[in-house]
Amino acid sequence: MEPSYTEMAHENLRYIRKTLDAAGTFTAVPGNGLIAAGVATFAGVAANLWITGAPWQNGPHRQTALEVWGMVLAVSLAIVSFGIYRKSRQTRTRLQAPLVRKLVWSLCPALFVGAILTCLAARTQNLAWLPAIWLGCYGAAITNGGLVSVAPVRYLGISLLATAAGAAFTAPHHGLAWLAAGFGSLHILFGAYIARRHNG
Repeated sequence: MEPSYTEMAHENLRYIRKTLDAAGTFTAVPGNGLIAAGVATFAGVAANLWITGAPWQNGPHRQTALEVWGMVLAVSLAIVSFGIYRKSRQTRTRLQAPLVRKLVWSLCPALFVGAILTCLAARTQNLAWLPAIWLGCYGAAITNGGLVSVAPVRYLGISLLATAAGAAFTAPHHGLAWLAAGFGSLHILFGAYIARRHNG
């Protein structure tokens, strides 16, 4: 039995809706969450400066200094994830599965490479490379993710790549300054812009 014209029309509409969902833009980027992540970064930099020393400096608190950045990462991920959920509720924007999958696929490869390089740097005791590795891989991930998000996200990613280049071509003792500039100042700057121009 052949499907009726009404059923065929419904199937076509469902296909069109799925296609539009997959080609949409991820607008639930939380500007306020990025600002909070920037503040968390400054807290990590302050802990390294005045309590533990930087991870790449020889000292009794070297492992603790590295763990500080693990805590900064965990706190920042929690803040931004909650911010995405909260903003999607406030703006009544559905977190569509196809779009979220595209975003995850855009972010994960560069972040995975960053995790591998971090492990290699720690295993070989070349911790002075960490600022360039973290800023570069995160910047690449954000630049890719910006292709399915609002334009300021792409510019944030490109700016992070620039700070990674600065960290790579300057002396290791400038590493904390580059981390503060990239993960701290840029998150706050672009977060404030997104919060003002893109509803929070």
